[in-house]
Formats: sequence, structure tokens, C-alpha cells
Amino acid sequence: MKGLYIGVVSHGHFNIIKKLGCLAHLSLNHIEVGILDNVGEEGFEEYCKQHGIDYLKNSVAKGFGENNNILFNYAYKQGYLDESGYFLVLNPDVAIAFNMLQNLVDKAYKCRDELVAINLFKNSEFTESDPSVRNFPGFIDFAKSLLLGVNPTLLDKSVIKERTTVDWAAGSFLLIKAAVYKRLNGFDERYFMYCEDLDICWRAKHSLGVNLYFYPEVKALHQAQHANRKIISKHFFWHIKSVFRYLLLKK
Repeated sequence: MKGLYIGVVSHGHFNIIKKLGCLAHLSLNHIEVGILDNVGEEGFEEYCKQHGIDYLKNSVAKGFGENNNILFNYAYKQGYLDESGYFLVLNPDVAIAFNMLQNLVDKAYKCRDELVAINLFKNSEFTESDPSVRNFPGFIDFAKSLLLGVNPTLLDKSVIKERTTVDWAAGSFLLIKAAVYKRLNGFDERYFMYCEDLDICWRAKHSLGVNLYFYPEVKALHQAQHANRKIISKHFFWHIKSVFRYLLLKK
């Protein structure tokens, strides 16, 4: 598929990538896919070679934003992308069918949308919705979400029937015009993990006037794991640090 490069950051996700088989299938259908192995799993490079997937590996683990920037820059330097193309930020635990992806890219080009999110679900039957699109949060919203497990910013995707603008979407699946990604200098690498997706959507809208569009008819499976929900964990503290960085930067 010309004009598209898929970037996937793996942090110990080799097994789920093999199990889902999505990336191998998409590569087989002539879509350029790149995986950055953040931890160096055995057998991963050989798997990528077998399935025509670009394999990159870090000598030292890096954050989500920095890793995606590495993948984008690699795709650009290799000539897989130019400013007219799209960079797809894709989690390793997301699976999308080829026809869905084709419909997404065709529509994005037709509508000239520069930032796009799709309808993610937690099960393959597409009956259990993933809360992936939201309004921009404030301090109270973060506090309610982190401490009480109540998130007032979540949008009810079931009532959205056609292409529409939303504030931000989870970085598990974000389609970004390469020209916009370059103008934003990619993800802000000061975030190690969490809120990078929120930040890039906020900067796209407020710095460049680029809206995020949600396509409800384009669906994919997201087998998410929320390590940050455990209060006594490094993921929770990374999340807290990112929240305060976002709030301070947006003042």
C-alpha cells in the first residue's frame, strides 16, 4: 500500500505479535511495516526477516515517543515515506484487517484528513468498546481517573455514526500525515511513557490547527493491558509524572 508506513514499538511483545499475526499479514499484502524491539527478544529479528518486516533494535530501552520518532525517521530516510504519506502509530497488541486498513487510508486521502483515529474494541466480535477517544482533560479529570477510576473525558462512541472531530485518541492507533509529524517534530521525548498521544493531539490542534478525525466504521481489535492501574508500580509513577508535565506545558 503506497504512502503508508506502520511503526510498531515492542517492549516484550514478540509473543502477542506472533499470536495475532496481523503485522505479518499486512506485510504480505505489500504494506511497509517496521518494528523497533525495545528490549531485544530472542528470535524476533529472524521472525521479521521471514515476514518482510523492518527490524530495529535498541541497545538501551527508550520511551514510547522517542521510539516512534526513531521509526518515523528510519522510514523517511529509507524513502518509504515522504510528506504526502501517512505514518501509522500502532500498538503491538492491535490487530486490524487489511480491508479495514485500506478503507482507512483511502478515506484519509479522499477527505485530506491529517490526523485520524479509528474504532477500537476489546474483543474480536467488536461488541466491547475500547475507550480510546476522549476530550482534552484538566487536573480534576486526571484526579478522578487516577484516584477514583472515573474518567469524565471519555466519549460515547456508540452515538457517533459518521466521521467527526474529537480532541484526542489513544496512541495505540493514530494515523498521522508525515508532513504534520515532521512539523510537530514527532512525539515529545520528554514524556517517557503515557500522555505522549494526548500531547501530540493537543499540539496538532493548538499549534498547527490540525483536527483529529474519528472514523467509527473502521474497526480493530485492541488487547490492552493497563499496567498503570496498579498504584504501587513504576507505570503508575510514570503516568503521574507525565500528567503533571502535560498540565504544566499546557498552561
